[in-house]
Amino acid sequence: MLSEATKHELANRDPELKFVGFALTECTVKVDSQSVKYLRAVHRTALELAIHNRFGLEIGGFWLTTDQIAQLRALSDYYPPNEVPLVAQAIEAYLSAQLGVVL
Repeated sequence: MLSEATKHELANRDPELKFVGFALTECTVKVDSQSVKYLRAVHRTALELAIHNRFGLEIGGFWLTTDQIAQLRALSDYYPPNEVPLVAQAIEAYLSAQLGVVL
């Protein structure tokens, strides 16, 4: 996931540049053994939130925009308090893997 500092830096380079979202792709998610059990729910939720062909048929795919990313991050709120950090870690690992960022 792009950090706020990275988004700010990119925006300062070009005032017209704004992070909109990304297309979901197959990827390898690296997460600890305690959070791995939440990845299926995270992926299913991401697909449910994603907008199909958000930018037209030419680009295609299932896209998560900043609004859907915020909704995905709220998924951990629906788990018991002791599981919230594990779900949040799975979500961030998933988003990072989707963007090709190694944690």
